[in-house]
Amino acid sequence: MVDFLTGYVLGERAASRAAAMSRSAGASAASQVTGDLYDLGERIDRLLLVVDALWSMLKERGYTDEDLADRIRSIDAADGSEDGARRPRPRRCTKCQSMVEPGRHNCAFCGAEMEPGSALDAI
Repeated sequence: MVDFLTGYVLGERAASRAAAMSRSAGASAASQVTGDLYDLGERIDRLLLVVDALWSMLKERGYTDEDLADRIRSIDAADGSEDGARRPRPRRCTKCQSMVEPGRHNCAFCGAEMEPGSALDAI
């Protein structure tokens, strides 16, 4: 439908160039998504490495798999929803007292930089 409208407005030759550019833009967007997925995969790999290291240290100190499962359930419930996910809550800006969305590095109102809530927030 877009090709038809473009051809109608621009003429047949311009329409074929516009269609080629559109396909190229689609390929570029797909390439960007692929890169983003690769970056996400690397981040997950780093997180799994941290989790494995921490759990091995805790097991050496006598913690059990049951202890881990109990703590996971406790942390999962702390955000108000037992859904198997850790959902950070908004934080209060120390400068202007506005609420700052999770994941933001600065306050949207006054621009003050936010400190990570925990070591895991910085990963």
